[in-house]
Amino acid sequence: MCWEWERCHGKPYPAVVSIDCSTALRLLGPLDAGALREAFAEVTLHHDALRLRLDEPPERAADVVRPHQTLRATPLPLEEALLPARPYPLLVDLSTRPFDVTEALGRAYLLRAAPDHHVLLTCFHHLVFDAASHRLFLSDLAHAYNRRVAAGVPLRPAFSYLDLIRAESTRQALDDRAARLAARAALLQTYGAGDLLPGRTAGPPALRHRYDEEPLDFSTEQTRQLLHAARAARVSLYSLLTAAFASALGHHFGRERMILSTPSHGRLRPEHRTAVGDFANMVQIPVDVSQDGGHRLLRQTHEAVREASATVDLPFGLLAETVLGRSGDAGFFRYALGHAALRLHGVTGWALDRQRDDATPMHAMRTDVMPISQDSSRLTYATRQASDAAAATLALSLTMTQDARLSGALRHERAYHGPHTARSILHHLRERLGALSGSAGT
Repeated sequence: MCWEWERCHGKPYPAVVSIDCSTALRLLGPLDAGALREAFAEVTLHHDALRLRLDEPPERAADVVRPHQTLRATPLPLEEALLPARPYPLLVDLSTRPFDVTEALGRAYLLRAAPDHHVLLTCFHHLVFDAASHRLFLSDLAHAYNRRVAAGVPLRPAFSYLDLIRAESTRQALDDRAARLAARAALLQTYGAGDLLPGRTAGPPALRHRYDEEPLDFSTEQTRQLLHAARAARVSLYSLLTAAFASALGHHFGRERMILSTPSHGRLRPEHRTAVGDFANMVQIPVDVSQDGGHRLLRQTHEAVREASATVDLPFGLLAETVLGRSGDAGFFRYALGHAALRLHGVTGWALDRQRDDATPMHAMRTDVMPISQDSSRLTYATRQASDAAAATLALSLTMTQDARLSGALRHERAYHGPHTARSILHHLRERLGALSGSAGT
């Protein structure tokens, strides 16, 4: 998925921008910079994914279905610099600088504001790093540092990311995946994958890729009722929200079949949960909203979510090529196979929560993670197909807040859908959630 994501943007290879994989760790207290540098080197040598780099591609990077990878023999360097009085612009600039992916897929900076105040900024490309990797990396770094400055235990044995890649590349694994991919593509085609939702303008819209959001908030009591309804129906909260959202979209656009896309963390085996790397992928959930009969729709959607989770290892680019019938330099937006997107944070399910990873115990120091909002203005869509798919997607994102309520927004492109469409869909969504909650126990 991440390789297709990179192919969708117009940055010349190999100078591509990483997305959403930077962490700024503030270190307050007496820091042993030499011990931290050694600990960082140990951790980057410990995890295969942190030393991967891409080979030089052929003349046209867009023709590369899956990039070839090699392993650096040396650890990543830790660069040192001074932290200015207003550090945020520097952190954003450093975290969004393009990578030379043929050299390394990661970099790190130790920024000094005072003898007892530092910031460790780590930037890893999404090709080798996912949301769950942040917590794992910082935990291992703390263990390695603490062992050098105080008592501590060695790092646990690392899961071999390279062995995983090799296992996925055997002839038997490739044949099995090809068969599953063909079956999945056929199903998505019957649900209208690639058939974009109509926009509010006639003909090709003048897309600006400027997005607005319509808020969607639930009270603590409303959230409690939704959780109770999901438990009563023996489905997950994500399945309940998926059924309601797909039904609302179907009602607004007059469709009986909808496909929702969502990122899955992809860590389906126990050993994956201790491995730094990229296991994430986009999965598609087909929902037949003609079965708008309450409990039946919930059960059908829950099964569709379960089946989608088993497709997380299917290469997104090959699946998109099979479904959409195009290849080469067309590129594929990450939601190209769905009509809308739904993400749920803070609840066990499809997206691992990073909000709770707010502290890393390092000897004699207080640590906290500084949030960074990445600048995506450097990203452009390389093709019209990717641009259209990006604009047509309605993306609903919800988070379970610390006071146990759902809060979020529906994101939409101004020139394509507009606020009236977004508000209408959210109105239908609330109605459908009310109806499904009432029928969950029947």
